[in-house]
Amino acid sequence: MNNMKEQADKLLYDLGLFDELKKYGTPQIIGSYAMNVMAWNDLDIDVTNDDMDIEKLYSLTSVILKKYKPIWYEAKQELTSEGKQVWFHGFETMILGDLWNIDIWFFDKSTISNAESFCDNVKKQIDLDENKRNTIIQIKKGLIEKELYSFEKYTSMDVYKAVLEDGISSLDEFLIRCKK
Repeated sequence: MNNMKEQADKLLYDLGLFDELKKYGTPQIIGSYAMNVMAWNDLDIDVTNDDMDIEKLYSLTSVILKKYKPIWYEAKQELTSEGKQVWFHGFETMILGDLWNIDIWFFDKSTISNAESFCDNVKKQIDLDENKRNTIIQIKKGLIEKELYSFEKYTSMDVYKAVLEDGISSLDEFLIRCKK
């Protein structure tokens, strides 16, 4: 297990974030943590939102502000393009001596199921080929270093597609073939 994932486990379990989220629904860790391709201190957590409301949003906000003392924080309610109501908590915090980014989304069960299926599919592919896992991590790290890893530039989805579907095997090849 890499140090990043060990720290993530401490944040989730030893510091109680996962148990806190259980009070609001069923949390599911997705993204690079779930697929074992972490390139930076980032956690993505989906929680079922069957009974989420503004009071619970405020309650969770209070817990996050007090316990995790974020240096950046955002919480909001919004509608998706399909008209589904979702809730978001995003924050950055210095935990365990490092900066961590945590995104918590409250979705309906079908949205979470789709995200889990995607993660499971990617994980199955990279579990069969350690070179693909390493390539994904190295490309993500390279994009972060070049400040090209963001919603406005390149995302993890771009990297997964490039490596798993298009056979890209290096950052240089990625930047040439996946110009944005």
